[in-house]
Amino acid sequence: MNQKRIYFYPFFIIFTLFLIDKLVCIPEFREAGRRAYKSGQNLFLGLPKVWEEDKKLQSEKTKVALVTGTSRSDIFHEWENIPVNKSTYAEPVYFETRSAIKAGEYFLFYLMIQSMTKSGFKPDVLFLEFSEEMLNENNVYSYKTKWQELMLHEDELIDIYPTFNSKFQREIITKLLFVSYNYHFRPIQGISNWVKGKTVTDDTYFIAVSSYLNKKRPFNPANAGIELDRFTPEEYKARIVDFSESQRELLLSKYTLSETEYGFLKRIIQHAEEHNIPTVFWEPQIHPYYNQIRKSITGGDLFETLGRSLVDPNSKNIRLISLNKGNTNCKIFVDSSHVSPLCVPEIADKLLQTAKEIPNFK
Repeated sequence: MNQKRIYFYPFFIIFTLFLIDKLVCIPEFREAGRRAYKSGQNLFLGLPKVWEEDKKLQSEKTKVALVTGTSRSDIFHEWENIPVNKSTYAEPVYFETRSAIKAGEYFLFYLMIQSMTKSGFKPDVLFLEFSEEMLNENNVYSYKTKWQELMLHEDELIDIYPTFNSKFQREIITKLLFVSYNYHFRPIQGISNWVKGKTVTDDTYFIAVSSYLNKKRPFNPANAGIELDRFTPEEYKARIVDFSESQRELLLSKYTLSETEYGFLKRIIQHAEEHNIPTVFWEPQIHPYYNQIRKSITGGDLFETLGRSLVDPNSKNIRLISLNKGNTNCKIFVDSSHVSPLCVPEIADKLLQTAKEIPNFK
């Protein structure tokens, strides 16, 4: 008799695991036992507040320009108020810079723009960065690292499924079939917290991220970069030569065009077209020394060959501009990969001038 009962043990264990997995569909139970959120997740928790603040600005007759990109766009965040040339654009413009994320990439920005649209916010213009490093499959900050941080809901997983490669598609299917796996659910912790009426808390980290998102970081003019021809030999080695090597190792190593990142970039462009979001698709300026290194690895001019192929020349919503063609007055660099924040007013002016060419930009 006891031997017969033993046969049922595996089925009992499987049934128990199945039951717990399905109980995770109950929001209260899921919140009691899931993994604590990481940085990327906390970012998305904070963004709806950002979108609400931007909608309020628009209701007060202020135009909102949404700046989306990597650390090369993050320099916009170092200005409390970016001066706008009235001859370029006479109306008040607020530059939403909390959407520029250092080490960001197109998977993250796609989710961000989806969050924006779901919140009912539509910027007056979107500044979308194109940098060749963002398309490297082997970039240490690629979609692979963001994927490990995020716990996406079922509708989000279904939405991104077609854009991922087969390896990640299999993981998405697993996450959809086994909810507890998606949320890294801990049964003992979940049951204990649920009985006590507790949830997993992320308050400490979330407050820190929210504080970062909501605070501009005005730069120190005395430490805002060096003019192109005024680097001392020591500064040139540290900021240009050595920094270029670190960028090569981190961002350009084993350069392979990422079909996944390119796919999400394509979906961002499609989203802008479908929702009539005026968009300036732009390439930032980098130091000539690093530019030559990058060009020798990627072949250069990917903005022309890949970027322009994504945009209909007759689009009513999107225009393109590269600022890496020697077409700026900016000659001040913080390092080989970033111009000085002192260059931001000129960059903003050129992007707004380009925006004025967009039929749907008002």
